[in-house]
Amino acid sequence: MSPLSTVYTIRGWRSALTACFALLLSTVAMGGEIGQGLAAQGGEVTATASNVKREGGKVWIEGVPSLGWGKGRECTFLGALEAATAVTDHPYKYEDLMGWSGMAFRVRWFSREGSPRWCPSSPVGEMEEEIGAAAKATGWPLRFAFVEKDDPAKLRSVTADIVASIGAGRPVLAYEPKGNMDVVFGYEDDGKTLLLRDYFKPDVPLKLAPSELGFLTISLGDFGAAMSRRDAMIEGLRMAVRNWRRERFSEGPGEYWYGDAALARWLHDLRRFDDYSQEEKASLCFVGRWNYVSLVDARHAAATFLRENVSLLPEGAAGPLARAAGLYEQEAELLGAALAKRDVFTGSAEGWSKDRQERECKLLAQARSLESAAITQLELALSAANAAATL
Repeated sequence: MSPLSTVYTIRGWRSALTACFALLLSTVAMGGEIGQGLAAQGGEVTATASNVKREGGKVWIEGVPSLGWGKGRECTFLGALEAATAVTDHPYKYEDLMGWSGMAFRVRWFSREGSPRWCPSSPVGEMEEEIGAAAKATGWPLRFAFVEKDDPAKLRSVTADIVASIGAGRPVLAYEPKGNMDVVFGYEDDGKTLLLRDYFKPDVPLKLAPSELGFLTISLGDFGAAMSRRDAMIEGLRMAVRNWRRERFSEGPGEYWYGDAALARWLHDLRRFDDYSQEEKASLCFVGRWNYVSLVDARHAAATFLRENVSLLPEGAAGPLARAAGLYEQEAELLGAALAKRDVFTGSAEGWSKDRQERECKLLAQARSLESAAITQLELALSAANAAATL
């Protein structure tokens, strides 16, 4: 069962998600470009003609990997970005993207007294900070545009941009109707039908008219200058520590709680379960599952990222990084084992009990303790890196 299989039971979730994102990205009302790299590591990418195939009225980029749930790519923004860059001269791994953007280490919880009380945008990565971090680290400027379906001229413009990007050998990230980030890798009939790699249909292309897309697309700009892997790693670790201690960030329709404060607020909300309406209970269970599944995925990515990149930092950071990786792996295994039993964070209020409430709260409390210990190790690693830099 996919982590989003219960989403359709929650009325209005899509409009709530749209409201959250649209307001957060409204700093560039008609779309814009985020991110420039720092260290010169290559020039512009030219289209690879051999990757762009044409057959009758169909045009597509060959070799774009499939997407799908349960593949260790639950952050659809960075799973889609990995797939999009895979067919360019500058590809990036999911675990690196997660680490450099801080997503591997982040826990976030949208919670407010009002409507929407909770939002499925809690764990996602396609917001300004994370888009900017990914662009800065990779050297790929990320251009986002809003799909304004009620404005035919603007819809035609977005479609034309997608068609041009495909022709240049660059896939485009886009929301599908359920609110997940997919990859547009081709089109038919001059763009009247788009071909997407989709999380729900991993084996066959999803075919959509441009008007059926969700409200956001993200395209790759001209590759510029990526950060060095060392600098990108340090920046990711700094973001991890900052997010753990930042408490909350108010924007759009409510508040996003971060790090230790996010887990505390999530626990607070779970303990008040009996006070909510039936609709609120359903919403909390859905958002809770989605956040929990995303947390398991992120911590697996964190452990891999730290172990694969430990040699980038000075010797004094190796021990703390190894310990942090072990703590994140322990957390992922603990939470994942509980999830596999299908009796906690099920995504549904059906079968709710005090026993389930206590077990869910205990799991979050254990995660909170492991998270705190891991962040302490990341701080030690950063101190070692800073000390070495001053020598």
